[in-house]
Amino acid sequence: MDARIQPPVRDKGMPQEIAGLKHELERRGIDLAYCADGASAVAYLLSRIPAGATVMNGGSTTLEQIGFLDALKNGPYDWLRPRVKAVGDPGERVRARRRAAIADYFVGGVNAITAQGEIVNADGSGNRIAAYAFGAGKLFLVAGVNKIVPDIAAAFERLRNVAALQECRQLGVNTPCARTGRCDNAACRGPDRQCGKVLVIENEKIPGRICVVMIGAALGY
Repeated sequence: MDARIQPPVRDKGMPQEIAGLKHELERRGIDLAYCADGASAVAYLLSRIPAGATVMNGGSTTLEQIGFLDALKNGPYDWLRPRVKAVGDPGERVRARRRAAIADYFVGGVNAITAQGEIVNADGSGNRIAAYAFGAGKLFLVAGVNKIVPDIAAAFERLRNVAALQECRQLGVNTPCARTGRCDNAACRGPDRQCGKVLVIENEKIPGRICVVMIGAALGY
């Protein structure tokens, strides 16, 4: 068999689907770590973030569900998010969010990831995906297996009609998707929109910068 089309080598305990995704991500300069459950994902992340490190996280239901935010709160880290949220002046808060986007370590979620390794995320203001694209020193993207989709079309379908829809309903904002259960991209304008900026990560040039932490469970939305 031609070496270029041989199936990827599977780590012990890693499902074949995840092994295939890991192979595709590695071709794009992105690492993948597989964790069977949320507790092992938290343990993995904490083992990779040194004590005293500056850490920022993006808003993520997955991180909340696995208990990672509690671990940050109780851990020996310079956790920026609580300090940013405590800033009362709007202008200064924007400046604090910009500074936090270049944290040494940034941990966030994923809206969708294709079987070919394209990672798709949306953000209302863009501070989270600014960190994803370049700002953060080391980036961990944490996702459940429910975020894996066949292709880029399915990724955008999931982004708009699953992730953004549920986010808007959770926040109680007045967007077309929240009202009708279906994205109306052309009609969605204004401050309530939660997918104002969309990022597709196709490749990473800095070795070791991005690691996808894939958890063997359905998490987040």
